[in-house]
Amino acid sequence: MREGDRAVEQAWTGDELDRALAGLYMDIKTDQRGLTAVRENLLTAIDSQAEPRLSLVDTGNGRRRPLRRWLAAAAAVAVLATGGVVAQTLLFSATSATAQAREALTSAADLAARAEDPVLANGQYRYVATHAWWLKTTGAESRSFSFFNENLVETWIPADPNGEWLLRRRETGNRKWVKGTEAEAREAGVVLEERPWPEQRAKGGEFTQGAPEHGNWQFPKPEFLAGLPADPERLYERLRADSGGDRQSLVYAADALRTGLMPVAARANLLRALTHVPGLDVTDRAADLDGHLGVALGISEDGERQEIILDPGTGEVIGERKVSDSMFAGIPKGTVTSYSSITTGTVDGIGIKPAS
Repeated sequence: MREGDRAVEQAWTGDELDRALAGLYMDIKTDQRGLTAVRENLLTAIDSQAEPRLSLVDTGNGRRRPLRRWLAAAAAVAVLATGGVVAQTLLFSATSATAQAREALTSAADLAARAEDPVLANGQYRYVATHAWWLKTTGAESRSFSFFNENLVETWIPADPNGEWLLRRRETGNRKWVKGTEAEAREAGVVLEERPWPEQRAKGGEFTQGAPEHGNWQFPKPEFLAGLPADPERLYERLRADSGGDRQSLVYAADALRTGLMPVAARANLLRALTHVPGLDVTDRAADLDGHLGVALGISEDGERQEIILDPGTGEVIGERKVSDSMFAGIPKGTVTSYSSITTGTVDGIGIKPAS
């Protein structure tokens, strides 16, 4: 879900901003070795960057990427270390292969195909919630401060998708500090709170202007889904063409799967299409996201691994993770650097939350 009408102060790339709905904190433990050095490297990098756009760094494989993206990864680890929360170190097994990913995806697709779409009665709504930790950098009097800011985004989708939707977004007030403290920032005159985001209501979920009339991977309307190929291999080719391929194929698929808008047949077909993604493998068969266990499947690119977490019982996406797939700036290989958690349910009215 993209925010086009307000600026967001974040030390991430445009792609990261588009994908910023990730990062529900889970109580995960790991080895803290090397994380002190990570924080020092991050603070040095922040102090040395005065302009909003940063230069590119060589990733060692002939490709270049924005330095800001590396800083965001370092910041994620540093804040977890300094805030008393530590990321889990995952070891990528050399035996993990696409055959394992095909097995996991096919199993999830079979389960999804046998499931039933939730039937909403008149007046009921599909509830979809995403928690997010976003990195924010701000400053006053030539001094900068950086912290992760927790946000909650909730959407209510009516039984008739052409009816009125509700979107709420708010800051929780929880912060994990990377550079400086809250007391120091307030003493320097920094206003930490954003002005409240207005509640949005829109027919058919059209919260932003300029959205594709018939939908896309990020907003899969029925017309968009009806136009997708039925054959999984052809569907993968369409996904690759639309996304640019490689890791972005997984990103686009995750965008669609977590919307809560895909019927079970379409979800099963997309899971089968992912079996054709080169390099996709199983990285964790017991990934814990907010107390929910799932199977993590990921693909690596430029030293970073993008993962989606599937509920093995339903085939639904329950979250996403980003993981360091190489040593960089003191970040150990296999360190989780961002998280997402998705909650869905059926409620009896707009604005009502599922019973916990």
